Amino acid sequence: MPDRLPLVQRFDTEHLPIKDRFAYWADEFGGSVGYIALDSPERADFHQWLSIVDIASLRLARLHGSPVSSTAEPGQVKDVDLHPFQLMLKVDQGPSSIRQDTEAIVETGDLVLIDSLQKMQMQAHGAANSLLIGLPKLLVARWLPDAEDAVAQRLDGAKGWSSLLAAYLNAMSIDHAQAIGSPFEQELVGEHILSMLSFALSQNGLTRDRETVSSRDRALHLRMYNWIRDNYADPEVSASKLAARFHVSVRYVHKVFASAGRGITFLDVLQHERLEAAVRMLRTASVSHTFVAQIAYRCGFSDPAYFGLVFRKKYGCSPRAFASSKGRSGVQPTGQAPKLEENQLPPGGEAGKA
Repeated sequence: MPDRLPLVQRFDTEHLPIKDRFAYWADEFGGSVGYIALDSPERADFHQWLSIVDIASLRLARLHGSPVSSTAEPGQVKDVDLHPFQLMLKVDQGPSSIRQDTEAIVETGDLVLIDSLQKMQMQAHGAANSLLIGLPKLLVARWLPDAEDAVAQRLDGAKGWSSLLAAYLNAMSIDHAQAIGSPFEQELVGEHILSMLSFALSQNGLTRDRETVSSRDRALHLRMYNWIRDNYADPEVSASKLAARFHVSVRYVHKVFASAGRGITFLDVLQHERLEAAVRMLRTASVSHTFVAQIAYRCGFSDPAYFGLVFRKKYGCSPRAFASSKGRSGVQPTGQAPKLEENQLPPGGEAGKA
């Protein structure tokens, strides 16, 4: 069965009368997604285009059009729990300023890291033309444990690793990203971006010394993380099974996650991978034909009630409500609902609850 391609959301103002365009944009992308004081010097002749695609746990958004200024209050940006940090690439059309604890002026080709849990002020001094990448919590924790130290710091897109990352992102259009149907390849995109960003921050002196974690433990953590990502659907996955797979003690498994994983535990990673898989299924499932319990089992949860509990805790609604609203994104699914196999109850156990 071919992989399902990611869905793209597209928004623009061209279908509206000129006098209504800014009001539409301010309503659609102002308070409803966590931004306040949205403004533009071109209100009378406003144009804006936005395309968004989710690939694996990343969110890519391409914005271009009239200059816009905005303010975001701490933690109020939509889906901040999913993407607490954003990486912005200034594509062209003049500088933009980003103010958080410090202020960065980014020119064409430059990059800047934004913390959505902090208050932010953004001003495009020329036409808005940027790529914004929502970065997931677990990838940030693994690759950028000191991300807070690098917020609102300009990364020169013409130098070193920053230039390589800028070139990589410039070559990735929304349509290119949407064409990546393989979940494995989608995950690789995130690894590529975060690894290059990690090198760029280190090259610019924006990371702390990580030598307290051995290279052996960092490599083992990566291998364990990838194994969990490949095996999360097995309800019997546990720290004991992971320890046996990598010929270490259970205690050492937890030690590796505490150090190289920067406090993101084995169970945190396992639950994250299962919930991410569930979200992908719920976003494309027709709730009237797909039982939420089946999705729970398919993602490694042995208890659908527990699945509903942890899902509600993370996303603020039940799995069924999430699916009914198409993942709170306004995306309408295309094609038929994914066909689930006949409901085979997996064996129980605490690991399956993770």
